[in-house]
Amino acid sequence: MKYPIYGILFLCLLFSWRCASHSIPRTESLKFGTLPQWPSFYQENHNSLLSLKSEAWISLESPSLATTVMVALIFAAPDTLFMQAEGFLGMDLGKILIGKDRFILYNQFNNQFIAGALDDPHYNIFLKTNLTLQQLKNAFIGFVPLPPDLTLTDEKEGLFVSQIAGQEYRFKVNKQNGSLEWMEIYQDNEIILKQEFKNYVSTKGLLFPRITRIVLPQRKEMVAIFHKNIKINEAIDKNSYFIEIGPKTKQLIIVK
Repeated sequence: MKYPIYGILFLCLLFSWRCASHSIPRTESLKFGTLPQWPSFYQENHNSLLSLKSEAWISLESPSLATTVMVALIFAAPDTLFMQAEGFLGMDLGKILIGKDRFILYNQFNNQFIAGALDDPHYNIFLKTNLTLQQLKNAFIGFVPLPPDLTLTDEKEGLFVSQIAGQEYRFKVNKQNGSLEWMEIYQDNEIILKQEFKNYVSTKGLLFPRITRIVLPQRKEMVAIFHKNIKINEAIDKNSYFIEIGPKTKQLIIVK
């Protein structure tokens, strides 16, 4: 049976797996040093994000779709991301949990769910975007993994470059506070992906972008995430990101 792409299209942006509640240990204040040290600072900043709660507006634009949805977002380090969308009078429309390697998407409105592996590119069809679930997961928490052999090529502009399998990765860093402003991927001298990070909030030196935007210019696709009411490194209750699948819930299968 082919997975339907109608009203539950954005329920794929809601996640949940059962995880233990835990207190958040106190983290050391981060301080940015020099540009050559930036890759280590950036990774340390990400590792210091132990939990995140926000209300997130997610906008998606592509040749076949233009829509926006608001979700309640929870991130619990190291790799659990949960989102829940609500409709009229707080009615629960759907939830999605993305773990380290797998995800589960539950559409309460139709009492249906789908589950699978994050690295399976076939699952991005219900998002109507060529971005993978792993790329979107990182975007929701304002992060992009750094490639190896990242080289500082322009200290005046704060530019880093890395070459991977015929592609060039470029990173623009704010020299004052170490925040990542944008990342671009080029292939055959043409940009195939651009990711922007804006409106940072700082908590004890930990930097988090309120706005993350990914663009696939050749495919005319864009995903933008706008966070508000952000809470960083507060204790997380396991009941706040829990999906219960009943015995009458129907599992949907994507035919490959």
